[in-house]
Amino acid sequence: MLKAPPTPPPDSPGCYIFRGKGGKPLYVGKAKNLKSRVSTYFAPAVAEKIVRLRQEAASLEYVVTQSEWEAFLLENNLIKQFHPPFNVMLKDDKTYPYIKLTTRDDYPKAIFTRRPIKDGAIYFGPFVPEGKAKRNLEIIQKHFKVATCKDPLDGSRPRPCLLYEMGHCFAPCIKGRVPKHLYRNAVAEARLFLEGRTASLRKLIERRMAEFAAAQEYELAAHYRDLLRASDGLRERQAVSRPGEGHWEFFALYGGPESYALCSFTLMDGKVVDRRVWKVNESELSREELFESLLASLFGNAAVLPDGVAVSEPFSGMELLGRYLSERKRRKVPLLAPKRGEKARIMATLLENARLEFETNADPARLIEPLAAAAGLARPPRLIECFDISHIQGEAPSASCVVWESGQMRKKMYRSFNIKVAEGGDDYASIAEAVSRRYARQAAEHATLPDLVLIDGGAGQVNAAHASLKAIIPDPPAILGIAKREEWLFRPGKAEPIVLPKDSPALHLLERIRDEAHRFALSRHRARRTKARLLSPLLAVPGIGPTTAKKLLLKFLTTDAVRQASEEELAKAVGKAAARRIRAWAGRG
Repeated sequence: MLKAPPTPPPDSPGCYIFRGKGGKPLYVGKAKNLKSRVSTYFAPAVAEKIVRLRQEAASLEYVVTQSEWEAFLLENNLIKQFHPPFNVMLKDDKTYPYIKLTTRDDYPKAIFTRRPIKDGAIYFGPFVPEGKAKRNLEIIQKHFKVATCKDPLDGSRPRPCLLYEMGHCFAPCIKGRVPKHLYRNAVAEARLFLEGRTASLRKLIERRMAEFAAAQEYELAAHYRDLLRASDGLRERQAVSRPGEGHWEFFALYGGPESYALCSFTLMDGKVVDRRVWKVNESELSREELFESLLASLFGNAAVLPDGVAVSEPFSGMELLGRYLSERKRRKVPLLAPKRGEKARIMATLLENARLEFETNADPARLIEPLAAAAGLARPPRLIECFDISHIQGEAPSASCVVWESGQMRKKMYRSFNIKVAEGGDDYASIAEAVSRRYARQAAEHATLPDLVLIDGGAGQVNAAHASLKAIIPDPPAILGIAKREEWLFRPGKAEPIVLPKDSPALHLLERIRDEAHRFALSRHRARRTKARLLSPLLAVPGIGPTTAKKLLLKFLTTDAVRQASEEELAKAVGKAAARRIRAWAGRG
């Protein structure tokens, strides 16, 4: 067990390696400054994972580098070489199909493959779904007559196959069957098609058709005539992203500080074609370091790199990772954290996916652990009840009470209240009334009280709810308010708000409970308002039924407004006859 660094770490960038018995690497890390980074492992209070690492470690060594960039590359190589058990390692296990064009061969062919390698061939793809690759191979075979089979194209085959007889292949497998230059022309045309350059392809076909016709090689001219006709439909059927365009990977990280969900979207030509999820348990690295480490691990093992990468939040190692991707792909690979536009919209959706994945698998008690300290609880709340008020200019005020228990919204336990005592529009008095009625009954029935009462509102609403609750229960449950604009939390009698990080899972949970209370309150308010309006005095007007009364209230909002409306205004809403009756009823006819 290591209780302290065996030797003082150097004050420079580099990598550090914890080794176990026998010298086996247990963990590899990098740092801008080894001295400050390594010292964090031997602090008095460290995470459980660090405790286990120190217990298993027998030695610690350092590799000094000239820059952080060199440390980044070295760390990546050491992790791939040793696979240390304490390092978070993700693998890119996607096997998207590609079309391989063996342009270096005398007689090239187009092949379906899932593993592009550096062999001098040209790869097109990836194709999602798989059927797109197969359809494009059929087009190459049928229209361009390029070989797509597995047979060697060395002239050794004694007779051509059925594809040649059908006119779907030039049969380069038969010696002397097709001139080399003619076949390579077909390969060049197929390449233009795969690259999506249909305009250039059409011009080339037209030129070759004219050349063969002028040379009186009418059979070849007819082939290019047919190909020209077919090219009109190739633009729609060509389904591959051009090299360097179209393939983006989006990554969103959610959670912390010890467990996370990493979600990814794969986009081809702007469309999401794949989604993946990784669950990560990690407490040694900071959030920024973890994001960099996860992506470096993924791309370090990837056979194919995307044309661009988008992440849900910026991190300090973005420049290094972007440089690494660009050098591996041998072209610029943008790495960005989008804030606006279509990419930002896609990222918001992905981040919501990551949140759902994290919270679906998270322990609810751990998820809301930060609330215990915020609300003055001895342990994380298991039962939360949330109140909200809904009305329009004081009309038909309604209150909701929704219930969250052990990670689930319990809809059968929801309650609503028609505000009767408080004046319409007085949110403080309305909250106090709803809380009083809810817990007066709970106390009378000796029902289980919540661990936390959540109020949709700021300090004023919280203080009103607390005073109402304390009048019923001398030792009331904890109360928190959540204000909509800043999403700050308020405690009774405290002017200073509690500010949780915007990416806090605990804050997001409170927001969802609050939003559900708002939705339920609004639905009850609308139902009450509609019912009240349909019981309007307008129904006393001869010939005015519920449908006409509803039209009038939708148009004029209140009965008084209907009384004040002119006959012309009323006629536009319900017709001249009804307008005259309403004016007569209002004493204005």
